[in-house]
Amino acid sequence: MTTAGLIAKKIGMTRMVDGEGQMTAVTLLQVETQKVTKILSEERDGYVGFQVGYFAKKEKHLNKPDLGRLRKVNIQENYSRFKEFRLDTVPADLALGAPLEFGKFFEGVTSVDVTGITKGLGFMGAHVRWGAAVGRRSHGARAGRQPGSLGMRTTPGRVFKGKHQPGQEGNTQTTVQNLQVLDVDQANNVVAVRGSVPGHRDGFLILKPSIKAKALKQPAAAPKK
Repeated sequence: MTTAGLIAKKIGMTRMVDGEGQMTAVTLLQVETQKVTKILSEERDGYVGFQVGYFAKKEKHLNKPDLGRLRKVNIQENYSRFKEFRLDTVPADLALGAPLEFGKFFEGVTSVDVTGITKGLGFMGAHVRWGAAVGRRSHGARAGRQPGSLGMRTTPGRVFKGKHQPGQEGNTQTTVQNLQVLDVDQANNVVAVRGSVPGHRDGFLILKPSIKAKALKQPAAAPKK
């Protein structure tokens, strides 16, 4: 089945030697067991795609609506989370209850886009959160670490949206694009991607084929003698 994306769990980071012999930092991602729980159509839903279920729990921990719709499509796993993937057209082999195949997703895929929730860093002031400059610290200076003026005149009489102010840092959805796939372990459903990805260990991530994928660099040919 043609797969638009996969759900994976972040295992952690390590290092490995890439194809050019360089030591590089990688993130290991464990692709979770997931099945198609709903097929979306243009007539009923307004767009084409499919929904997958993942992160199975005990049956007593599921609410009745989710449990009922899983059993209605003959899925016995107690999936507690769901994610939709949009498609241009419905594949002929798309069926309810079909598992997403790990191997087919990575056929010909050299890089992926990874979406996840970043680590929450708590409340931060404007200087740390946005990198704003602090005031003078010489004698008589009073600005210090104040964020500065916020308001306007009578017109418009409000603070514009997006003003850099203190607030919570992190805990937002972020996508890291074009991460190179360095290794795929089909036996254990584990993939190694170059660099870091959003979120903490055991956090769930969304993998999609990169929209900015570039051809891998080939080693330079040895000069002819």
